[in-house]
Amino acid sequence: MGVSRIYRVGSPYNGVELSEVDSEQTADTMYLAHINHSPWKLIREGHTSWRFVQVVFGPSLTPPGGTVLVPTQPNQDGENDGANFFPQPVSYCVTAVDEKTGQESRASLIETATVDLSLKRNYVTFSWGAIAGADRYNVYKAENSQFFGYIGTTDQLSFRDDNIGPALDRAPPEAYNPFGQPGDYPSTVALFEQRSLWGRSNNTPNGIWASRSADLENMDRSQPLREDDSLAFSIVAGRVNSINQLVSTSGLLALTSDSIFTVDGDGQGGILTGNSPPSVKRQVGRGASRLPALVVDNVIFYAPSVGSSVRTIQYSFEYDGQKSNDVSIFSPHFFEGFEIKAWCYAQEPRSMIWAVRSDGALLCFTWEQDQGVWGWTLCETDGKFLDCICIPENGEDRVYFLVDRVVGGVTRRFVERLAPHLWTDVADAVYLDCSVSGEFDEPRSVFAGLWHLEGRKVWGLVDGVVVRDLTVQDGRVTLPANKPTARQATFGLPYTSDIDLLPIRSSLKGSGFNAGRRQQTGDLCLILRDSRSVMAGIDDKHLFLVKSRESEAYGDPDALMNGDDYVLSTDGKAWNEITCWIRSSDPLPMTVLGVARDMVLGD
Repeated sequence: MGVSRIYRVGSPYNGVELSEVDSEQTADTMYLAHINHSPWKLIREGHTSWRFVQVVFGPSLTPPGGTVLVPTQPNQDGENDGANFFPQPVSYCVTAVDEKTGQESRASLIETATVDLSLKRNYVTFSWGAIAGADRYNVYKAENSQFFGYIGTTDQLSFRDDNIGPALDRAPPEAYNPFGQPGDYPSTVALFEQRSLWGRSNNTPNGIWASRSADLENMDRSQPLREDDSLAFSIVAGRVNSINQLVSTSGLLALTSDSIFTVDGDGQGGILTGNSPPSVKRQVGRGASRLPALVVDNVIFYAPSVGSSVRTIQYSFEYDGQKSNDVSIFSPHFFEGFEIKAWCYAQEPRSMIWAVRSDGALLCFTWEQDQGVWGWTLCETDGKFLDCICIPENGEDRVYFLVDRVVGGVTRRFVERLAPHLWTDVADAVYLDCSVSGEFDEPRSVFAGLWHLEGRKVWGLVDGVVVRDLTVQDGRVTLPANKPTARQATFGLPYTSDIDLLPIRSSLKGSGFNAGRRQQTGDLCLILRDSRSVMAGIDDKHLFLVKSRESEAYGDPDALMNGDDYVLSTDGKAWNEITCWIRSSDPLPMTVLGVARDMVLGD
């Protein structure tokens, strides 16, 4: 299950900066933001063709050149000796327009003539050179010392003005780049309503800048402002509100160091426009850290700027606004004294958030919102987790980890990928860390390709049978005598999966509460799915194997356990709790759907 090779491409960031790089993707382009760098983008042009390109804000269409202005004035009011002939300076410029994208270039050079267009038969002819990619051209005019205003459009390379009045509410775009120098570089990026949004620079930590509508790399604006112009604004709410994240869901949320704000065009969910200030409203008084937020369905997960927990943000009809909940409240010991360094969301086939903790442990959060099912699990490995990312592959989400492990007395860094959740035969299942798998045409007893675990003790699953404590020598392992050969094998580092159920607290009819009384766990009934080698008992010191083997042929692996027919008697230990511990220490699947416990109460 390894990757055949690693593809490398140079980036503008060094290693210590990577954790602070924010990103947002559209198709094969990923926009990148870091407070010490101007905006960049990573472009995928093919499986082995990737490029980092600095974002140059502005239209891709060049302004028309070769402008020529020719005034024609046959009427100079000769009948009145020119008494009504009053030439005035008139200026023109032109922009190119791409019909497919709606993008408009910046204005050409300004051409000025002195002419009296108020008299009949007088006109001005304005012409220019063709621009590649342009479908038509917009012409703008300024009379005397007024602003430029729109007077018409054409698909030709010239325009005739016979005293058309300019529309002064529509001017040509002007160049604008708010990220032109150090100190102004943004550190967070999002895409919303066909605009790219950038936030938090050193000079303006509470600032947000949005591109022109439907033009993600264009910050140009007009005077006066137009609806599709870029916009810039700051969040001002009594305290320093550094924009740590911009999150796009059904609306735009600004997650600041102090609070959470909604941003829209009019306070009622309206779209953002370049010619009117946006509405910014404070919703939640718990700010966010710099850890990138995760969007799961319509819920935002984020780490608060103060404290050790994980919170959610979602719309509440009860509040008629955004509401925040602490989803770590039942497992505070997993978070106290630690930080989440990286996390990702794997949607299919099981909805789970994977979070790398600052001590190198891994947390897994199961989330099924519709069913009200959620909870945290602690995952530890023979090493330290450093980072994680989720990538969709072949119909499910695959999670990749960076892991440090000690091999041969040396700390080595591994890129490891979670094995597929979906498999059809137990021999295909992978429940080992840092493992490799292979399938061969002929059975064999020696398996190579384990140089990465040289000298380590490994376990294996060969043709569905568990083998234990094999030592890797020269990158190879040899099967034991009780399993001489196999065609399909997986070898890696073993781990133990434990489920420790909470004690039962119940009020029993006619018997009162069980809390504070002598009691013991009777029989256990496990409801299992596709499981093997499951042990259970009252605690981790009193475990028994759940019987599963029935009619399998000699030498064949045990069949998978499915259903609710698995009853186990526990040790008769009387104490103050009804407890249950379930364990799988073999590299085999275990899925527990439910547990029923007998309660034996004393007086």
